Amino acid sequence: MHIRDVLAEDAPAIQQINREALGYEFPLSETLAQLERIIKAPNDLLLVAVDDADVLGYIQLSDYENTYHHSLKNLITLAISPRHQRRGVGRALLTAGEEWARADGARGVRLVTGVNRVNAREFYAVNGYAVRKEQTNLIKWW
Repeated sequence: MHIRDVLAEDAPAIQQINREALGYEFPLSETLAQLERIIKAPNDLLLVAVDDADVLGYIQLSDYENTYHHSLKNLITLAISPRHQRRGVGRALLTAGEEWARADGARGVRLVTGVNRVNAREFYAVNGYAVRKEQTNLIKWW
């Protein structure tokens, strides 16, 4: 297994991981469009863990800046194919993301995960993440 920057050709594998691991249905064409957009973003990191040609999982981080504390990185997504979970893939991706965050001057990494994602919450706790506060996630679409 090795970790590399995402490629547009990874879109089908990422779409499948999003469906199987996270329960998100999103069309392939739109997954590809989002990947291309993220790849061009100057302050985003999107890495995949691969074994030969197989994408095992991915991590996405971006800047999290505000006026009331030091710079952080926002862990947007860490998702591993169910067929490859519990093999160290998530830990390897998380370590790579944290190294990038540290090298870019961030003072830490923050993330939001659903209360129903018990395994994810346990994974993050084992890897040194602590619950800071419970929140309600709101969105307005247009």
